[in-house]
Amino acid sequence: MADSYQIGRAAAILRPRGELDINARDDLRAAILEALDGPAGVTVDLTDVTFIDSEALGALIDGYNAAVTLEAGFRVVGAQAGVARVLTVSGAQALFDSAREPSGS
Repeated sequence: MADSYQIGRAAAILRPRGELDINARDDLRAAILEALDGPAGVTVDLTDVTFIDSEALGALIDGYNAAVTLEAGFRVVGAQAGVARVLTVSGAQALFDSAREPSGS
């Protein structure tokens, strides 16, 4: 579902691909929460995501909420066309943009 890279104390970068829907929700949430276990935070790069539904959006928001609780950085970047539209119309992108910047990103 996602590629995860951790380099030293730099932020983890998650790069999910394809469609993020109810079938990907739990894996996405788990990957974000695991990445937040590190000291620097996480960046979720949606460049290769072609679709996102409310379930996967909820997983991203859960990740944001966990990052806020942990005082960790959290960013969602790279959303294309329809995915960017969902993030913008839902207000989620503004929420994500208000989060702390991950260290080393």
